[in-house]
Amino acid sequence: VIAFGATCSTYHQLSLSSSLWRRLCHRQATGTQQSSAAPPNDWRRTAILKYSQGLQMQRLGSGWSRTPQWCRSGGPSVSLAVVPPLALGYRRSLPTRDHLLLFDYQGTVFLLRNAATSSFRGHMTWRRAARHAVLCQNAKDFAVDPRSDNSFRQYIYVLVSRTNSGAEAVPPSWPGPPGSAPPLTPLRCDCVEVYQQDTSQRVFRMTFHPSLTFIQLSLTGSEVNRVLLLVTDTGKVYSLSVNETQLNTPRSYTVQLALKKISISLPHLPIAQVHSSYSSVLYLTGEGSVYLEVHSVGVYRQFIGTQQGYDPHNIHTPLPLSLPYKVVKCSLGLSHLCLLDDCGRVFMQGSNRYGQLGTGDKIDRGEPTEVVLSMTPVEVWCGLNHSLALLQGESGVKEVQGCGCGGGRRLPGCSKGSAVFIKLNIKLLDWLITVEVGSLHTLRLESLKLIFQPLHKFG
Repeated sequence: VIAFGATCSTYHQLSLSSSLWRRLCHRQATGTQQSSAAPPNDWRRTAILKYSQGLQMQRLGSGWSRTPQWCRSGGPSVSLAVVPPLALGYRRSLPTRDHLLLFDYQGTVFLLRNAATSSFRGHMTWRRAARHAVLCQNAKDFAVDPRSDNSFRQYIYVLVSRTNSGAEAVPPSWPGPPGSAPPLTPLRCDCVEVYQQDTSQRVFRMTFHPSLTFIQLSLTGSEVNRVLLLVTDTGKVYSLSVNETQLNTPRSYTVQLALKKISISLPHLPIAQVHSSYSSVLYLTGEGSVYLEVHSVGVYRQFIGTQQGYDPHNIHTPLPLSLPYKVVKCSLGLSHLCLLDDCGRVFMQGSNRYGQLGTGDKIDRGEPTEVVLSMTPVEVWCGLNHSLALLQGESGVKEVQGCGCGGGRRLPGCSKGSAVFIKLNIKLLDWLITVEVGSLHTLRLESLKLIFQPLHKFG
């Protein structure tokens, strides 16, 4: 319908018909359980997301066999995974120790069981992911432990919007008869709910004041001092600390919400994105400028190249990165980072011990350094000691390239690693738009999660 609408006026009018897209939605949802929520206003966007969503999982091999079984038998390397029938597109995916988390455009977080299981001989048996469950609804964002090893991801933090039954909103002006009471509606408050990863049970909940509306959640720090970073709709960043070792204790206590120093020292610059690792935070402002916050002297030396200027008593001071271009996307690893500007240029900074910066050498970079790629970058990721990029050619063909350490099948097809970005043995379709990377360095589960999204970005 969309393709014909670009050349035919009749089909163009048909593509704008809400009844047509509503019928397509109902046809796609036939045989599945319908949600009791009100129907969406944009049936066109909903139908496109439903028809274009899909999930495939590619096996990169097991840690106990040099040659994967599917390679020896000539079988396919990509298998279909279960698609939750109530899901509406996929905004984001993230692997944990036992699950794959899927976040759709309705604000629902789904749990998919991992498709790798241990056989009686100790080898990994690959099977199709066939079970799913709903973890949380009305979610805005979610986060787990930022370390690359998914065995640390024992808890799932979900930012949700809930109705606070204990507080009611009073309209500022009531046009009814004098003396009559205005109708009171419950206030909606933002909350952070903590779920245990293996049992999917909620173990903790934090409720904020109704005047605070958050849009993003990130984590940093260790289990005993887990720091939550919350970004408001106005671009302010708040933080609070939680001790994960006490989450299973049935008690109630108050956590302190504090405004981050970057929002205090730079109140005129709203923060658009926050990226975090174990001991550092990367801030991207709405104007495209980038600030780095480092909490460890060792990581500071790897990012900056020297420990001069590091103040252990003032570790929350944001450091501006000298880049005269507008940055639109970022990725932060343990000791290196990647920036993508609005012109499609890629800049790397930090440790280059394994060649993870893609500069062709193993020399650390204390400032953003441009890296030339063979195709136009769409997405970039920084792993533990490797980097990946989803690239697109002029004809629309996409491929995944990577650099850095190749051990643990971080770089499929290049086990020795590479100091420059090279093409990886990852199967992609022509309409693949998003790639989510699992814990490729973990020998227990070497798998790459491929999230299929529509080529045209509708919302």
